[in-house]
This record gives sequence, structure tokens and C-alpha cells, in this order.
Amino acid sequence: MPKYLYRLLVFSLLLSTVSVASIGLISYYIASRDIGEKVNDGNAQILLQNQMRIEQVLKNAEMGAVQYSSSSLVSDYLYDNLENDDFQVINSLSKGLYNLHSLEGVAETRLINLEHNWMISSIGFSKGDEPVDPELLGEFANQPRHLFWTAGADRLSGQDTIQLVIKLPMIASGSRHKALLIIDLSKESLLTTLTQSEQLGRIYVLNRAGEPFLSGSGTERVQPAIVRRLQAAADGTGGFEAAGMAVNYRASAYNGWTYASTVSLKAITSEMKKIAFITLNTCIVILLLLACAAFYGTRRMYRPIRKLFNMTKPLGGESAGTTKRDEFALIEERFSSLFSASNELQRQLKAQRGQVKDFFLMKLLMGQVSESEFAYKYETYGFGERGKALGVLALQIDSLEDTRYNDSEKELLLFAINNVVGELIPRESMLGHLLLDQSQVTLLLGQSEDPDELKNYFYRMAELIESKVKELLQLKISIGISRPFHKYTDAMDAYSEALEALKRRISLGFQLILHYEDIGTAGRSSVQPAASWQHFEDCMLEGLKTGESASTYDYFNQYTTAILQKNVSFNDFQMLMLQLVSKIYQLVQQQGGTLDGLVGSKSVTMRFMKLHTAEEIKAWFKTQLLPPALAFLQSRIDSQYMNIAQSMVELIREQYDQDISLERCAEQFRFHPVYLSRVFKKETGMTFIDYLTNYRMNMAKLWLRDSNLKITEIAERLNYTHSTGFIRTFRKTEGMTPGQYREEHARAQ
Repeated sequence: MPKYLYRLLVFSLLLSTVSVASIGLISYYIASRDIGEKVNDGNAQILLQNQMRIEQVLKNAEMGAVQYSSSSLVSDYLYDNLENDDFQVINSLSKGLYNLHSLEGVAETRLINLEHNWMISSIGFSKGDEPVDPELLGEFANQPRHLFWTAGADRLSGQDTIQLVIKLPMIASGSRHKALLIIDLSKESLLTTLTQSEQLGRIYVLNRAGEPFLSGSGTERVQPAIVRRLQAAADGTGGFEAAGMAVNYRASAYNGWTYASTVSLKAITSEMKKIAFITLNTCIVILLLLACAAFYGTRRMYRPIRKLFNMTKPLGGESAGTTKRDEFALIEERFSSLFSASNELQRQLKAQRGQVKDFFLMKLLMGQVSESEFAYKYETYGFGERGKALGVLALQIDSLEDTRYNDSEKELLLFAINNVVGELIPRESMLGHLLLDQSQVTLLLGQSEDPDELKNYFYRMAELIESKVKELLQLKISIGISRPFHKYTDAMDAYSEALEALKRRISLGFQLILHYEDIGTAGRSSVQPAASWQHFEDCMLEGLKTGESASTYDYFNQYTTAILQKNVSFNDFQMLMLQLVSKIYQLVQQQGGTLDGLVGSKSVTMRFMKLHTAEEIKAWFKTQLLPPALAFLQSRIDSQYMNIAQSMVELIREQYDQDISLERCAEQFRFHPVYLSRVFKKETGMTFIDYLTNYRMNMAKLWLRDSNLKITEIAERLNYTHSTGFIRTFRKTEGMTPGQYREEHARAQ
């Protein structure tokens, strides 16, 4: 079984067991407590009912006795010294006593005259011989009350009885009473009033002395321990446990008797055992059902865990000892590995966020971001507060001349300037800053809606940047400022305005801060080339064709100076120079080359368009474009010169006997005669005519030595009209006439 499934099942079973056991124990405790409370409540109710019944009997007897003792007959004759002869009086008194027997529980009545020692009872009249025990009389006399109840052994009859004693007269003028009315109640009749229940316990009645005298259990006696506890009880009602019994009691305020009920704790416990047995069996059944449900439920609950466990297997991440851990531990390791990779990716994304933001701003400045797209990504990149006016500052380095930097460090310097701007301007005051096309661009957030205040604010920010860059880097820079705008999609136009302002440096000089609104409209239209700089351009191109570097650079300087003296705009200057680039490209292409290959750039035109000042353009021509173009054309010219001279030499050797001239060669080779003359002389070291004359004279010497041709025939073959011209030319070159040359070589042979 999988470890986590096993743990889940054990936990479910343990939870079910604890829950069911707790419920069972609580139920058993509540049921047991309720049984005890109900037994106590039942006993208390029964005690109260029995007390009320017994006291009702006692009160009825008491009322009858009081009525009898208060009757006129008793009042008239009770205190007389009666004799047996007073039959009528005794009969009347006996009749009244007899009527008291009609009351419930009355067993015997006695009327005793203490002063004359006579007594009337159910057995008749008796006199003398002390009918009342003196000790009993003493006990009755010591009672503070005139009417009271006694319970215990009757000294008159010798049996346990309950007696009502009334001392007469009830309102005595002296301290000694003259008569007693004693009414005995039947104990058995009182027992019949006691409600007994074997389930609720047994009832006992104790007198004022705490002695039990009435018991509903017949002969069963109250245990001494219970009697002692009852005698010591101070409360009128209550309960306690003693001698294995649960006791409830009530003390009567009517006659001071105590009513007690006892229930065996064993009987109560037996009832509780039944409840415990039922509860235990019920809990076992419930536990078995819960165990089945737990087994089925845990397996269903484990399914997604198992599925997740299998799904995360490709993530790996397990370390050594994986067999000792459950599935969640392994899943945790796998997710930990995944989260680590995710955190690393988040860290990398956070590191790249600045670059992504710069890229987004670049797209915005290039007009590649719509208003809705910008609004969607506004919060993502943490741009400033929306709704404010915006402005673009475009910063460019004027020149690196007379500084400690070289051209290769320009991009690094722009990067440093961009960092300075990022630290100098608060984040809440700008939308962003970036490097774009050899410029440092800043999108400022305006602090006002007033156009003049915005213009001044942008100017102050530009001055702050310029002073800080000058302080830290000692660079000459210029800053162009666009007009304020509110729509983010207008950023491209604002960027163009800032660059346009910078182009005015061509006429205003360097280290400037220019607003687009401040530049004039004059000079922005295109300018046609003037004759003066057109001449310099032609001369420079001619120098390129001939490979003369000195004249090329000299005419280039005169050409650019002539243009700049006309106060043309930067755009016009850029267009004129771009046309010059195109013409140089045509020259190189005619010779079978390409400018891109010579300069070492993928696109000369794109590289040229990244130049933002006239000085940069001039420096680029002198250092990047003209030197390789001159070197390439010079190599082509040298190769061309050699080919042309060789062709002319071959032409001379083939057509020396014909009418050949430099003009004829120029016509055949399609070059200017002057150019051919210069090329031929450069390659052969002599002019075309001299070379032709020498070749003809060499052929004449050959014929003079090896043939019998006449001098006139030789002159004719060499295309001389007259032999005299041939002779004069031969004498000039050899120092002798043709005839003298033949004779000299003939003698030598």
C-alpha cells in the first residue's frame, strides 16, 4: 500500500475511533447523569408527597383534638374531680373522645386530669393509682409547646406509636397544666400512606431526635451510618451517598420530623451498565461502518494525489532516500525544484525587465505601438502617472575631437550618459530613457499643462543633463527638445522633432539645447547643387577615377566647405552627401566592386543615415569611405593601365607597317587620346610615337642586315611616303644612314 494512502487510512480510522469513543463516553455520561438526576428528582417528589400525606393526617388529628379540647363540655368538666358516679359527664366526655376515632389513623385517645388523677380512654374511666407516669409527665411538662407530637415507644401502652399531646388548658394562667389530651395514631395506618417503589428506593421517617420510627420497608432498619449523616445534616433538604446507598432527605418544619429515601447504588449502577452495553454496541457498529467508509473514501481521495504524483514524475527533483518518504514529500521536492526553476526564471525576467521596457519604448518611438496596446502594458512596465503632458529629449555627442575618447568608445559613452540620465531625473518625472540610433532619448513627464511652463521645464531638465554630463565625462553634447504632446502614439513625431532640432547644429554649431519650436522654417526646403560645388564634386570624382588621393581629398574639402557656406539645412546636406555616396558607389561598381565589401558594413547607406552631424559625415567620408574606395580604384587603374599599354604594344607590333596613330588607338580602345598617351607612357616609359618609331627602326635594321631589300622598299614597308623621311629618322635614332649601317654590318661578316 502506498505510504500516504496508508497514513491517510490510519488517520481516518484513528479520527473515527476517537470521535465515536468520545461520543459514546459523552452519551454514557449524560445518560448516567440523567438517570441519577431522575432518581433523585423522583425520590424528592415522592418524599414531598409522603410528607404532605402524613402531615395532612397529623393536621386532621390535631384539628379534631383542638376542637374537642375547646368544646364547652371539656371546658366545664375537665378540671372537676370526677368519680365513677358521674356517669353522664364521663359518658359525654367519652363520646367526644370516641368521635375522634373517626379521624384517619387515630388508634387511641386519652383525656387525663393531672390534678385529680383520673383518665378517660377507650377502655373507660379510671381514677387513682397515678394513671400517668410521673416521668412521662415530666417530659411533657418540659416541652415548651402546649401541643406537640411524639414518636416512639408509648409508656402508657408499651408499644411504638405516634402521639399527639395537648396540655390543657392550652392557655394556662400558671406554670402547671391541669390536664392532658393524648391521641395515639396507628403506625400501620401511616405506613399505608407511604408510597413505595422498588425502583426509586425505600422511605423512612425520623423523629426530632433523629431516630427512625416509621419505615416503608417493614422490618428493614436504616443503617447507622445513614442515621448519623441524617442527624448531622443541617440543611432542610439535600442528599448524600453512604453505605452504598444514595440518600435524599427532607426536614419538616411542621413537627421537626425528617423524611428520608434510600436507593441502592448497585441498582442504579446496573441500569447504567445496561446503557453502557447498548452504547458500546452502538459505537462498535458505527465504528465498523466508519471504517468501511474511511477505507473507501481514502482510496477515492487518494486518486487525485496519485494522479498528481505520477504527473510530477517528469519534474524530477528527488534526492537520496526517496523510498522512506510518502508521496506528498516527493511531490513537495518536485514542486520545490519546479518553483526554484520558476524563481530563477522570474529573476531572469526581472533582470530583463529593464531591457524589455526599453524595447517597448523604442517601439513606441518608432511608431509601432498603438494607444490600446500602450494602455494594456502601462501598468506592467510601471510607467509614470497617466494624463500628464509628455516631451522628448534627444541627446547626441557633438564630437570626440580634443577629448580623451576615440570613436570606438562612442557607444560606451552613450551608455554611460543614459545611466547618468536615469539617476539624475526622478522616476516619477519621466516615462523612460533609452539609447536609440546613436542618440540618448528621454521621455519626460510634464509638471504643468501651461505650454510656456512645459517648455521651460523641459529646457531646465536638458540643462541639468548637459551640465552633469560635462562634469562627469567632459563631453560636448547637444540636446533637441520636442513640442509637448499628450497622446502616447505621438511619441514618434516628438522624437523626429527632437532630432530635427539637433540637425540645426550644421549652421548653429555645437553644444546647443534647441527647442523644435525655436528652429526657423527657412532653409528646410531642398537645395539644388550650385555650379561652384558641382565643379568640386566633378574634380573629386575624377581624382577617384585616376586614383589620385591628394586631389580627391582636396576637392572633397572644397566641396563640403562650399555647401556649408550656403547655410543649408542638415537634411539638405545629408541628401547631397548621400548623392555623392551613390556616385562613388557607381564608380566602384563599374570596376566590379561594392562599397559594402570595401567599407566592411552590411549597408553603407544605413551606416551613413546614423550620422547626425556634418562633422560626423565629413569624418566618415575621410576615414571610412574614401580610403578603401581610393585603394580599390587605384588597384583597378593599375591593372587597367597595364592591359591598355599591352594592347597598344600588340597593336604596334601587328600594324607597324600601316598608318597607325594615337587617335586610331583611342578610337579602337574607346579612351581619350590624352588618357591613352598618359597610360602608355606610364607603363612603357616612352611616348606612343617614340615607341612606334623605335619598333619600326628595329625592323629596318633587321631587314638591312638580313635581306637585299632596297632602302626605298624598306621605307615603303614601314609606311613612309618618302625614303628621305625614313633616312632622316634612321640617322636620328642610329647616328648613321641606312646605307652606312648595311655596309658596316657587311664588313663585319
